[in-house]
Amino acid sequence: LMSHLRVNQILTPIVKLHSFPVKQQKQSSEESSQKPLKYFGSQASRWTAQNSRSGPKRDIPWFQPYVVNFSVAIFLIYFCLIREENDIDQSLGRSLFEHVPGLEEKQLILSYHYNKENGLPTGDIEMRMMELGLKPETIG
Repeated sequence: LMSHLRVNQILTPIVKLHSFPVKQQKQSSEESSQKPLKYFGSQASRWTAQNSRSGPKRDIPWFQPYVVNFSVAIFLIYFCLIREENDIDQSLGRSLFEHVPGLEEKQLILSYHYNKENGLPTGDIEMRMMELGLKPETIG
């Protein structure tokens, strides 16, 4: 019995909302479709092509560009001029061949083969290979 009362309490307002006579609905929709739509004074008259292409104008404070530019300038002054070098900066100054063991030898071998196949000079490569203890004759 309680659940039946509860269902009636829930459904009764819904039924009341949709209890308009059908003739009134048809009549009002026909009248509104016969009248011209009002353009001036509507929201459509205030809509511009710029709103369609770029969206609504963002409301930013007038001082925001100045604050951003000032912050970037302070950061660059600190990072480029004031900051002292640390061990990471010093290691970035070294050659990649010093960081990765065996890389220079592998690169020299690849360059040597490429230059041989394409008829390019290999004198500088052979000299560096000799300095590192590699023999160009033994490379197959």
